Amino acid sequence: MTKIEGKTHTTLLNKYRKSAFTLAEVLITLGIIGVVAAMTMPALIGNYQKKEVVTRLKKAYSIVQQAIRLSELDNEEVQYWETNLSGDEFFNRYFEKYFQYTNRYTSQELWDVAPRKNLNGGDYGGTTYGIRDNRSFHIMLIDGTLITLNPGSTGCIWVGIDTNGLSKPNQIGKDTFLFIFSSEYGLQPLGGKGTTALDSGNWSYGEYDRDKITGTSSLACNKKSNGYWCAALIMNDGWEMAKDYPW
Repeated sequence: MTKIEGKTHTTLLNKYRKSAFTLAEVLITLGIIGVVAAMTMPALIGNYQKKEVVTRLKKAYSIVQQAIRLSELDNEEVQYWETNLSGDEFFNRYFEKYFQYTNRYTSQELWDVAPRKNLNGGDYGGTTYGIRDNRSFHIMLIDGTLITLNPGSTGCIWVGIDTNGLSKPNQIGKDTFLFIFSSEYGLQPLGGKGTTALDSGNWSYGEYDRDKITGTSSLACNKKSNGYWCAALIMNDGWEMAKDYPW
């Protein structure tokens, strides 16, 4: 009986040895897993970051729209609002009661801690986030979103939304987006309705055309341009960054 049990034990042990992985096989498997992870993780992280940015952008846009509607109850409809004001004057008159915010910044203060870049990597040269126009005004919402108000030259207010406040990359089209508020059209992404009067219409893409909004204009949403029209692209793509979005 003992001999038979010994043979049975030896047989089982041999079968186990044949079915087990060798150290070399384990190392090869781990290497393959590491390569696959290295190839897929950047894409997964990028997709998560894009979704987070769009979610925060949509939320901030909704907050500004809600503030406009609430302010209309106290200050008449937007068609009667005075848009030839400095950023802080406009905020104090129409918005302060309707935003929950933690800090206020001048253009110089913001530029000192968080200078901006265009989507193509060049230095931002506009007035909304720059220091060339000291009439722009910035507030930090309680959720860390930065809202900017900058008076335009033709009866409009440039509205900037930075989805993560002072944190990097501080780049147009990545975490920073541009809108226009006008008495006639309300809040619109830069390039859309209400921006045709700016500088003889040079800021507008006219009739919406996706090829144009991602095309050769210096304002277009692509990696060779400054990305001013990226908010419009996201909104017209159904509030998402499509696969070809220049991330």
